[in-house]
Amino acid sequence: MDPKELESRIRVLEDIEAIKKLKATYCYLCDAGLGDPRNRDELISHFTKDARVDFGLGPESQFEGPEGLLIFFGGVVPSAVSFCMHMVHNPIIEVKGDGATGKWYYEAPTTDTTTGKAQWMAGTYEEEYLRENGKWKFASIKTKWKYISPYDEGWAKNPGVLLTERHLT
Repeated sequence: MDPKELESRIRVLEDIEAIKKLKATYCYLCDAGLGDPRNRDELISHFTKDARVDFGLGPESQFEGPEGLLIFFGGVVPSAVSFCMHMVHNPIIEVKGDGATGKWYYEAPTTDTTTGKAQWMAGTYEEEYLRENGKWKFASIKTKWKYISPYDEGWAKNPGVLLTERHLT
């Protein structure tokens, strides 16, 4: 293998690792509490200016740009869950130059802010990334749900009223 090809292959591996670190940072900041403006602002700094998020529950859960991200991460998420512990795994990351896509499974034990009850959440994230000034950032995150279930019932008995009401399962 010639040195240029080896260098190119190493660059892709380094990019994949940087995107994994970006995703881990997202998880840690979300779980540290987005009601804290420092966590929220740091998280938003990891998005492109025209980034989009789609929480997967219809048009009212889609947000775009700095103002939309501020509403989503500063208001919607903290009003939905008071505790969350993201566990993301099985990433499939494809890098093409300064753009990339990723797909992840996620599981998250959470606490519903309204009821104070424990619940399970699981699904997939479908993401797009862009390299800006040498750093990878989120261009879009789309959530696809498998379940949002009460802890004491589990996903087999109750995939979640949010999902069954909207026929998203």
